[in-house]
Amino acid sequence: MSAPAHPGDLTVNAPAHPGDLTVNAVPDLTRLLHPESVAILGGTSKPTGLGSRTLGHLQAAGYPGAVVVPTRDAPLEDEVDVALIAVPAAAVPEVLDSVDGLAKFAVIFSSGFEEVGGDALRTSRGTVLIGPNTVGLYYAPSRATLTFAQAFDSLVDCRQGSGAFLVSQSGAFGARMVSAAARFGFHLDGFIGTGNEAQLDACTLARGTLAVAQPKVLMLYLEGLRDAVALEALLADARDAGVPVVCLLGGLSAAGASAAASHTAAVSADTAVVDELFRAYGALLVGSDRDLILSSLAYSLLGVKPGRRVGIVTGSGGAGVVASDFLSRVGLTVPPLSAPTRETLAAMLPAIASTSNPVDVTAQTIGDDVVLGHVCDALRGSGEVDAVLVVGREDQARSVGAVAGTHIPTVLATLDRETVNVRPLIEAGEVVLPDLDSACRVLAAVTRNAAEANSVLPRWEQAPHPWHHLSADPTAADSLVLVEDVGVETADWQLAHSADQVEDIGEALGWPVVLKADSAAEVHKARAGGVKLDVDRARATIAAGELFGAETEAVIVAKQLRSSLELFVGVRRDPQWGLVVSAGLGGANIELLDRTVALPAFLGEEQLTRRLEDVIFSRVPGRYTDVAPALAQVATRLVRLATSTGAALVECNPVGWVDGRPVALDARVVL
Repeated sequence: MSAPAHPGDLTVNAPAHPGDLTVNAVPDLTRLLHPESVAILGGTSKPTGLGSRTLGHLQAAGYPGAVVVPTRDAPLEDEVDVALIAVPAAAVPEVLDSVDGLAKFAVIFSSGFEEVGGDALRTSRGTVLIGPNTVGLYYAPSRATLTFAQAFDSLVDCRQGSGAFLVSQSGAFGARMVSAAARFGFHLDGFIGTGNEAQLDACTLARGTLAVAQPKVLMLYLEGLRDAVALEALLADARDAGVPVVCLLGGLSAAGASAAASHTAAVSADTAVVDELFRAYGALLVGSDRDLILSSLAYSLLGVKPGRRVGIVTGSGGAGVVASDFLSRVGLTVPPLSAPTRETLAAMLPAIASTSNPVDVTAQTIGDDVVLGHVCDALRGSGEVDAVLVVGREDQARSVGAVAGTHIPTVLATLDRETVNVRPLIEAGEVVLPDLDSACRVLAAVTRNAAEANSVLPRWEQAPHPWHHLSADPTAADSLVLVEDVGVETADWQLAHSADQVEDIGEALGWPVVLKADSAAEVHKARAGGVKLDVDRARATIAAGELFGAETEAVIVAKQLRSSLELFVGVRRDPQWGLVVSAGLGGANIELLDRTVALPAFLGEEQLTRRLEDVIFSRVPGRYTDVAPALAQVATRLVRLATSTGAALVECNPVGWVDGRPVALDARVVL
């Protein structure tokens, strides 16, 4: 997973695509987002029609471009930037053909095509399709309200400046998000509902918005993972442009195992893999519509800031305790302050105040805007916190520095206001949230992943480079040989074909030994009763007889090692991601302990090492400093093996930590 030493190193089989594996070219969306001319075809015969509603939005928004409404008697004859098609499904092909080549973009409101088993929509003369079954789009800077969605009835004033742009695979849900954000005082600059994506998928459209709209934050709602290659390309583009991405991703489920009883498949579900991809690119995967809005608002007002240390200022000890708990739950810390900083704060505050963190200025001082401002300035200037949370009144935002663009982000949480009350404050660039939970989530978004973006670009490859030629599925012994061939150390072992040979090998290796049935690798030996531990000379004949009696033709006799840690490494082949690597604490309790990391192999050894440290080994500082890089190196070698053989699964579980190095105690390679 670092620089390739073999032709197959670090390569993965990309998901199958029609044609070649190239990522879709990024479309130029200039004429879609800044249209100078729009045609509305259909839905204008009555006020409630989709065309009429869209026309009404354009008129109310003061759209400055030309709007034409072609009819059968007066068809479209001149070129337009966007054609909006709202005719019944049966009429769409004919109408689309009439504008193909005349319209740069055709936005299809109509539904009833591939999504219900019908024919696919196509163009042949250069018109680019958006949809079908889309609610359209909205771009406030050009006043292009090209949508019939009722949610936009209240947004025709086209308020802008947040720099936020939403691309959503669900038009109705996306429109609701735009409306909900506006009620919060967070006005999105743009929105595209991608519909059923006959031509352009959400990730490709989002890449186009990065180039044309140049947002401060890109918001995504994706209904499942349809194209891993396109998603990775989008995240890479956003990272290169310095644009934070916030994504709500629905429809993920546990990845199906490519082999029975695979720990690797069990701990590398799509949710885990996608989350690691987002982390690697410094993007944010959220779990709710509320988090989508709050996190995007955070990036819009405060940007991305490194560091997770938060200073809390409050007039109530209870609020400080609750805030500390909230911050801890979202991955932030509330560090103690140094003696010099506490002395500085004490000089400003009453004797009964607490200058630890949280800083309790007391009810006597919380209403003094001047003193409160000095306290916040002192915290920001201390170098001991990366962000400040103030629990106070909504009118104190500017006094405490809770405003957009501050170098040390400061957020003001109120305890007695509704969302509607903070709307004008957010619109004015004041970072005021109506409750502690919202304020803490904003700070979590600003600081999460700020320093985690990986500089390694993924490398997709269509086919492996075989250097092993396997005529059949490997056995357990074959699997051990294969992992040894790529440089993974295993416990000393030999293969026995009789109970007498087991005794001879045990004498040679030294007792105790482990006996394992040399069964097919797809069979989980331990669960099938094919493993005998702590076998000494006295038990050898009986234990071997039990395994041979189960019709095992050969038995692996391995030196039983005592390890200080049980670890695990596996690689599985996924239809979306190609090779997926899983690593962490091993043994029988992998799924129960939840101390593993799963990520696409193309993210590289450095990223896997970093995440193993973050998730597992940094929990005891200084004790396991060598484990993460060593385990990641084993993973690199298993990736090489999976690539070279085309295996569906390569797994070492457990891997023992023996005398400061990883040693594979078992291995499985499944084709």
